Amino acid sequence: MSRTSAELKRLAREQLNGHWGLAIAANLLVEMIVSGLLMPFYFLLILTGSGTVQYITYIVAAIIISAASMILQCGILRMYFGFARNQEAGVGMVFEEFTRRPDRYVLGYVLIFVVEMLCVLPGAICLAVGIVVETVLAISIGVALYIAGFVVVIIVSLRLSQIFYLLVEHGDMSVIEAFHVSSQMMEGNMGRFFYINLSFIGWSLLGLLSCGIGMLWVTPYMMQTNVNFYRDLTGELDGDAGSGVEA
Repeated sequence: MSRTSAELKRLAREQLNGHWGLAIAANLLVEMIVSGLLMPFYFLLILTGSGTVQYITYIVAAIIISAASMILQCGILRMYFGFARNQEAGVGMVFEEFTRRPDRYVLGYVLIFVVEMLCVLPGAICLAVGIVVETVLAISIGVALYIAGFVVVIIVSLRLSQIFYLLVEHGDMSVIEAFHVSSQMMEGNMGRFFYINLSFIGWSLLGLLSCGIGMLWVTPYMMQTNVNFYRDLTGELDGDAGSGVEA
């Protein structure tokens, strides 16, 4: 049974009831860790000037830290699964994924990043060449290719959106297998997933307008809803009697 965005959100609110503080604390902890790791590279970029070497160093550091942070994010994801199934959960779960083949999460992030970059690379190269040689035709083609590549990125992101849910749920699943299974699961469901996440734009804008404070609540709400979407795809919710808790 395919549940609507409203139904999945209702389940998310029910499951987060009594767990908002824990969810907010876990997300804040991860944000502080990632920011703390990235801050030295940011200050190095500012203090030494925005040269090419400094900028590349900062970008590389950001990519590496983001890849590593996926392990922490997957720990949070397991916590949301716990909320959904009425299981015991705690902030310590954020770090537990380091004991569950964490290389899979990093590899999954890297492969998705590479695939998405390859989608926009032709347009970016053509656009850069057009700007350098000041050719209107090349710039126009570059813009068109970049826009087309961006659309492909969205499609690829939707098709591969369930990878980390699968890796968290199945400790013996390889990254390549997760890519394949996610693609199968999202067949015919990409539009629904896109709409569900699009429906959070209003909440996200309100969260940002509150100097980001509101995002402390919006982020868990969105993530819990997406966990329920995954459970809906696997058929798990069909045995929950509509409560979001396993029977």
